[in-house]
Amino acid sequence: MYSDAPKKGKEKAVQLILGHYTSEVWVCDSDGSKQAKLTSFGGGGLSVIGPKWSPDNASIALACAVGGGNMDIYVISATGGARRRLTTDPATDVWPYWSRDGQWIYFKSERKGIEIWKVPSKGGEAIQVTRDEGADLPHESPDGKWLYYSKGWPGPESVWRVAVEGGEATKVLDAVDWGWTTGKDGIYFFTVADNKGRADLSLYEFATGKTRKIRTIERRVGALGVSPDGMTILYTQLDDQASDLMLVENFR
Repeated sequence: MYSDAPKKGKEKAVQLILGHYTSEVWVCDSDGSKQAKLTSFGGGGLSVIGPKWSPDNASIALACAVGGGNMDIYVISATGGARRRLTTDPATDVWPYWSRDGQWIYFKSERKGIEIWKVPSKGGEAIQVTRDEGADLPHESPDGKWLYYSKGWPGPESVWRVAVEGGEATKVLDAVDWGWTTGKDGIYFFTVADNKGRADLSLYEFATGKTRKIRTIERRVGALGVSPDGMTILYTQLDDQASDLMLVENFR
């Protein structure tokens, strides 16, 4: 489950429900009540990645492989309805992220190596932003001047920044787990877990350039989000994991 709260009005959450046969986007109130399904994509396996609220809360961007086809960037109304396709390149496009003014949607693409691109949110030609092979998970800074992204998945990652117009990139953080996000005060992230699965939830402060620990999480963690006012942090946590050993007799 991935959740991200919008800025205005009653708090909502957008959820990605991953099932064995399909995945869909749902919305609900911040306490989990009033759940409503927004999409009906169907198809097998994972078909939706990274739903994100627009700054005005009117739309949701997502990456979707309709019917098991190519993964592209779409936008749908926050009240449901028809999806609007923004990318059509045969390469894989995933992890959409809105610019602060709502005019652009950043995304990771494999069309020229693995790089960050952006496309006008109303439709148009995509533009390459990074020139740094392996760029992943784009996040624009609160002031709209910088694009932050990570490199290194599936191992420990580093976080970099580049001007939204492109240019030379600078490393900001090292040894970051894939669960990280930007908020109004800085970059919230998990450190790489130790051999017992514990990780520190930390904040890299934009104002000071320093990192401070918020708390240690004792169980294995995943996705991470922060409310627009910076008062609430949401993350996923693995409480229990099990498997069974089965015997199949007379197998041929």
